[in-house]
Amino acid sequence: MGGDLESDVDDILRDFDAKAEEVYLRDSDFGEKPGEVLGHFTLQECLGEGGFGSVWLATQEKPIRREVALKILKMGMDTKEVLARFEQERQMLALMDHPGISKVLDAGATPSGRPFFAMELVKGGRAITQFCQENDLDTGEKLELFAFVCEAIQHAHRKGVIHRDLKPGNILITTVNGKPEAKVIDFGISKATGENELTNLTLVTRTDRLMGTPAYMSPEQLSGSRDVDTRSDVYSLGVILYELLTGTTPFADTKTADAEPGEWARLVRERTPRKPSTLLGKKTAQQDREIDSQLSGDLDIIVLKTLEPERAQRYGSVDEMAADLQRYLNKEPILARPRSSWYVAKRFTQRNKAAVVGGAGILLALVVGLIVSSILFVQERESRRLADLEAERSEQIVGILRRTFESAGNSKAKGRDTTILQDILAETSDDIATDLADKPEIEAEIRSIIGRTYYDLDEYGKSIEQWERLVEIQRELGDPGQLAEALLELGEALQREGGSGNGEAQAREAMAVLKEAGLSHTSLWHWGSGLLAWVLGKSDREEEALPLAEEAFGAWRESPDDPHLKDVPNAYAFCLRRLGRLEESISVLREYVEHLSHDQEKPDPESVLMLANIGSTFIQMKKPEEASRVLTEAYDLGRELFHDRNPSEDYILMTLAQVAQQKGDLSEERRIMRDAMASSRRLYPAVPRFRRETGGAMVKVLFRQAEEAMEKGKHAEAGERLAELERLAAEYPEDCKVEADQLAEVKAELEKAMAAQ
Repeated sequence: MGGDLESDVDDILRDFDAKAEEVYLRDSDFGEKPGEVLGHFTLQECLGEGGFGSVWLATQEKPIRREVALKILKMGMDTKEVLARFEQERQMLALMDHPGISKVLDAGATPSGRPFFAMELVKGGRAITQFCQENDLDTGEKLELFAFVCEAIQHAHRKGVIHRDLKPGNILITTVNGKPEAKVIDFGISKATGENELTNLTLVTRTDRLMGTPAYMSPEQLSGSRDVDTRSDVYSLGVILYELLTGTTPFADTKTADAEPGEWARLVRERTPRKPSTLLGKKTAQQDREIDSQLSGDLDIIVLKTLEPERAQRYGSVDEMAADLQRYLNKEPILARPRSSWYVAKRFTQRNKAAVVGGAGILLALVVGLIVSSILFVQERESRRLADLEAERSEQIVGILRRTFESAGNSKAKGRDTTILQDILAETSDDIATDLADKPEIEAEIRSIIGRTYYDLDEYGKSIEQWERLVEIQRELGDPGQLAEALLELGEALQREGGSGNGEAQAREAMAVLKEAGLSHTSLWHWGSGLLAWVLGKSDREEEALPLAEEAFGAWRESPDDPHLKDVPNAYAFCLRRLGRLEESISVLREYVEHLSHDQEKPDPESVLMLANIGSTFIQMKKPEEASRVLTEAYDLGRELFHDRNPSEDYILMTLAQVAQQKGDLSEERRIMRDAMASSRRLYPAVPRFRRETGGAMVKVLFRQAEEAMEKGKHAEAGERLAELERLAAEYPEDCKVEADQLAEVKAELEKAMAAQ
């Protein structure tokens, strides 16, 4: 009886509590519920709760209809500290503009005054580790996805924001058009630095409650240090990478659940994480040993460097870490490993296996050929057969050599290390003059290969040397087609080397040779027309250039895949642009881009430059919005194809700076120009011409802005621009050449204006 009564009482109490809670939620402002309207947002369902806020799926009604994630401060959490953190998160997210970081869309407050803000909704997002496991991503695919996450975090760092709570659950992956996309979320305990510092809150609250997820926190965070910098995020990313590769965190077995934060930090500092390859090797079956071998060596070194307990021993930035991962993917030497000669050679061999094998084959074939030729030379009856055999062998050797250098030459376009390649080229070009003195046909073939490879590496001076010798050889051999082609190759290199009129003489001579030989209907002739049109257009002779360009463009339309005509559409568009026929110029470039993308699984790299030229033409038309859209497309495509080695990146950035100028944002113009200079120096360290283009453009920008500021009476601002100009000229004297007389004149005008004021 008593037992039944006790049970009845329990049931009554449970019913009472349930009803009380229902009334409490319905009639009070202490909690949100589905269907509630906050500003323009209607709550749908609670997606999750954190320490001081809840996140809701909500529908926005105005000004557009869309689903968002609404983060709302919990009732009772509106202390000064929590309000500061909540506002800090909102402001930090508002600072950032990266496809890998969830955007802030709007903000407001509940009827009771609790703040909320709306964020971009990550539909169906999975934690990065869960996504990789569910989709069975291989090591390369994991690293590609992780590299994008690194890019997003580095963007936050550039904005002065340290995340401080990086973990798989705060990196959500969704699938868009069949491809995984990452979004970094939850900047709730992030820290602002530098000029963006919003509050100075410690990692540990006043009750010493650790904020963050210990398994992913750096030792300095665990110890409660106030001096936490971006290398703390490097450590957290290292833990995530470790888990992506091995399925577990570095210290998953550490018994620290009840330890104080300081004790926790000490334990982590004293323990050394096992190499990912060693850990995986103990867990995988025999058929998975290939994965183990992928992790061994460089990847082990990269991961363990991010997990160094002393932050001075880690990568200095997320960019440095991502760059080493990209080097690993490209099979290039990583910076975290000492670069012994054997190690560099090994990575080059892995990266260019076919080229190295081919080179070895060439060497072996030459040696064998010499031995066989020496033995059989004395046999007169075999002399004719041997001559034919040697010619066939030479042709095969040259074919292998061409494929070898062309394959390795593409390394530059893909952002790979070309140091060893250039050493091989230099040694080869030094030897062929003597080794092939009596074989001009073979020497011509090899010099053509070396000249083209140097051209692709932007070493125009060295390519010119090869083609000048090639022209001499072809004059002696007397084949008009071969001579014309050599002259056009030389003309192209001279034109790229710079200088008004460079390449004109070679183009005209090539066309004269072809005409005399009755070859004025060939693609070589139209190549010459396109090259001559380009040179004339750059020499302010557009009217003379246009008929040549039109003729060549007509030939390109008939044979758009002819490699001799690949530069013709750009030359024609350039002439139209110089004549002010801007709409026609854009039409030609769009036609070329459409052809490049036709039936292509992957975008053609040439599309990047063509899109940039379209953007530049929109600038001439005073259409900054259209220019910005096309240039952004060019920049993004360049990043997709070349990563940080897009050869047109500096040009795109310079043109984006013009967009900023037309929009009246002069500080943005200067910022983008600084990026353009940095890009040019990174892309072309050994080619001063390209650095001078960005440097010269920056000089003009600063002079113009200084003069405009003086005209508006902003003398202090004008002085700042001139001071920046002088600093640049002192720091980069080769790239930023400043006319002393012009600078002195502008400074004198400024001093006079200030004195008059």
